[in-house]
Amino acid sequence: MAPPDPNRDGGKPHWTERMQSFDRRWIFLAMAFAVVLPLFFPLNLPAKPDSMTKAAFNTVEALPEGARVFVSMDFDPASTPEIEPFYRAVMLHLKRKDARVVIATTWYQAPPLVERLIRETVDQAIAPAGTEGYSGRPDRPYRANVDYVYLGFRDGKGITIAAMGSDLRKVFDGRANDGTPLDQIPMMNGIKRLEDFDLLVLVSAGFPGAKEYIQFVGERYKLRMITAVTAVSTTDMSPYYQTGQLAGLVGGMAGSAGYEYLVGKKGSGTAGADVLNVGNVVVILAIVFGNVIFFAGRMHRRRRGVRGGRA
Repeated sequence: MAPPDPNRDGGKPHWTERMQSFDRRWIFLAMAFAVVLPLFFPLNLPAKPDSMTKAAFNTVEALPEGARVFVSMDFDPASTPEIEPFYRAVMLHLKRKDARVVIATTWYQAPPLVERLIRETVDQAIAPAGTEGYSGRPDRPYRANVDYVYLGFRDGKGITIAAMGSDLRKVFDGRANDGTPLDQIPMMNGIKRLEDFDLLVLVSAGFPGAKEYIQFVGERYKLRMITAVTAVSTTDMSPYYQTGQLAGLVGGMAGSAGYEYLVGKKGSGTAGADVLNVGNVVVILAIVFGNVIFFAGRMHRRRRGVRGGRA
């Protein structure tokens, strides 16, 4: 009769050894559920805004009724899921203040996205009276060239931004995107350059964007600006907030969810934050699971070695 194998307990592999053949596709499946399920069954987890997001909200909240605001929408389809939630929340916030909004972009990929968002959030009310889950002040549809002006796209990157600082009208040939002369639009009276606005809202996914506005016109004209950027750009932009060159900074999906919370209307930012939170839980559990197997297996091998040595 063969002697018992010291590497086996009762002739069976230890559970940590059996787990070495665990099919990692189960983890991929769990992550897939973590991403998909919160989109169909929102958890509405509380989004705690950070200090930078609160500062951005408070800056808009402090605007007087009818303030003049310049919104630069510099993003592309790839960054839209991360940037759009903030835009929708801040546009609702601006409309609640009856702000007069001028919209432009320096990204050639942006015009179709910007025009869609204008149709959905400016030409139409975002949160009319009776909106479910919203108790704030209702907004209203804005009228083109009356309550807002869309200037369209201009190429040139940093040069264009610098030129807007000195003569906004010249950059856009003195016309709105639909061809209406700016001189014939009453809300544009007194607006010739960026410093004529009460606030700049920069929806920025990269270059050119918030950093170029700060470097080329922000310090020179002492402009008051807030920005929303993608999560990977938050660390790069935070020094400008710390030095006061930005009045507020909203970073990534989590920042957008925080801004939605402050505005009082949950949207895709909150749903996206749910996905991130649940996905992070799955990743953490997978790491803990892997470490439990590793350390339990090591302890088992040590005990097995002791038993083998005594034998």
